[in-house]
Order: sequence, then structure tokens, then C-alpha cells
Amino acid sequence: MTDNSPNASADATLGRMLLSHNFTLPEAEVHPLNREEFADVFVKGLSDVAGIESAPIDNPHWVVEVSYSSEKYTPTAVGQQCADVLAEYRKTRGAKGFTVMALGGVKNTPATGPSPSLQTGEWGVDVVETRDPEEFLEEINWDKLAGAKPTEDIFRIDCAV
Repeated sequence: MTDNSPNASADATLGRMLLSHNFTLPEAEVHPLNREEFADVFVKGLSDVAGIESAPIDNPHWVVEVSYSSEKYTPTAVGQQCADVLAEYRKTRGAKGFTVMALGGVKNTPATGPSPSLQTGEWGVDVVETRDPEEFLEEINWDKLAGAKPTEDIFRIDCAV
């Protein structure tokens, strides 16, 4: 049976990435974003980037779905766009002195649920706001997590704010 839907051929060239948010900054210094605000940063911030779209999703862990042209962008390039968008959002609101990180990994195990959960072959990206990136990475055991995957299946991006 042939799939003649309008997106049948386009779907093969779309990458999918889900974003979560880790905020480890003093709330008195930097406004913590709720799920809606966090999603809105990406929906607005990525709206002018050709070949990348984003939308909020209903999932306990993941907050934003980012779809992108895998012919035009690598997952790392999309992760960089996402980190840049949040860093720029924070800078335009006067925040400074911390790092926005995008920690990405491709899901190589079977999916645990239907979409909007992370599916096999898709990228999960933790978007982190922290004053001490190395301490955060140590707390989550990043070296062990990253070491368990091939280098092409992970990325780490840091953006100073």
C-alpha cells in the first residue's frame, strides 16, 4: 500500500527533537520559566528560522517538540539554535553571569510510549540554565552517560549569558 498523504515524502526528511528544562539558578536573580513560558521562548525564537518549527507538547518530562529539515540541519545545529534562542531571550531581559547548555542524545532504545514521548531515533535535549556547568554535569554523571553512546549520538552545547 502506498502512502499518498501530503507529508508522506516530507516526513522522511524531518528530524524530531524534544526539549526539557533544567533550571538551577537563584530565582531571586533570574525568573524561572514555567512550561508555557519555556515553550513560548522556542515557538517565538525559532519562528523565523527556515526549516525549523516548534510547538509545546503535553508530556510530563518533555516540554517542546522541535521539527526540522534533516536535509538542512544536523541535530547539533538545531541544538545550537535552541541554546542560542534561550540565551538571547535571557540576555534581552537583562540576565547575565550563567550558562545555557543543550545536552542532546539520540534515543536508541525502544520507545516507552506513543508520541508525544521520545521515539527511537529522535533526539532528547535537556536545556539547562546553570551558573556552574561542570558541577551540573558531574551531578547528572554526564561523562558516564556520554561515554556510553557513540560521539555522533550525543552533543553538548554551551552558550554564555
